[in-house]
Amino acid sequence: MGGAPPVALVAAAAGGVAAFIAAALARPQHGFRPSFDRRARRWIRGGWRDRAPQVARWLGGRHRRRHGLSEVLGGLAGEGPTLIGGALAAAFVGRKHGPAPALPVLAAVPLGLTAHAALKYTIRRPRPLTARLTGKRTPSFPSGHAARGAAAGGMIGYAAVREGLAPAAVAVPLGVGLAVAGGASRLYVDRHWVSDAVGGWGLGTAAAALCALWYERLRGRGVRPGSARRGRVRTAGS
Repeated sequence: MGGAPPVALVAAAAGGVAAFIAAALARPQHGFRPSFDRRARRWIRGGWRDRAPQVARWLGGRHRRRHGLSEVLGGLAGEGPTLIGGALAAAFVGRKHGPAPALPVLAAVPLGLTAHAALKYTIRRPRPLTARLTGKRTPSFPSGHAARGAAAGGMIGYAAVREGLAPAAVAVPLGVGLAVAGGASRLYVDRHWVSDAVGGWGLGTAAAALCALWYERLRGRGVRPGSARRGRVRTAGS
């Protein structure tokens, strides 16, 4: 099965960077004007019908059904699961093609994590009030869950299709679902602004697309060395 054309991967990376820049320019706390982030936040908070009593809204009380589900979905885009998923995908690629093509698959999530940490403490956007009142003081932009979900879902899904492990009709929805779940779960519990999630999705998409380009370049250099040696032995013996 052929991979995506390089121009498509470059376009995906460029689109991710453009989405990140657009989200970074958003100003959720710009005076008293009802920004997109504020309007979206009010709409999301309107879905808190099954939340615990009023005090929980501000003091981090226990979550009910939807919030428990949100935390579970957010956990899928946590550092541990995404790094493990990338390592397993890289191990499969490495077993089939050797270590070089496996390296980009392994690198996608760490690349997203590194870029996220550097940009987060450069931009230093404050979190929504609820997050700050419940002890979440680190900068808000971009969302790490969204970035990790997009980087892992994009790269693992691409490698799965490329290696014939899953059809695109299965891998693409699963990859997109992981990215969306990671970012949306943080919005529902009011840890991030919507533009934080958009920036994280853009950053993760760019990381996945760049690593997919790298993967295609290394994968196209030939078969695994061991396979080549076995082929030469068979040829010599015939």
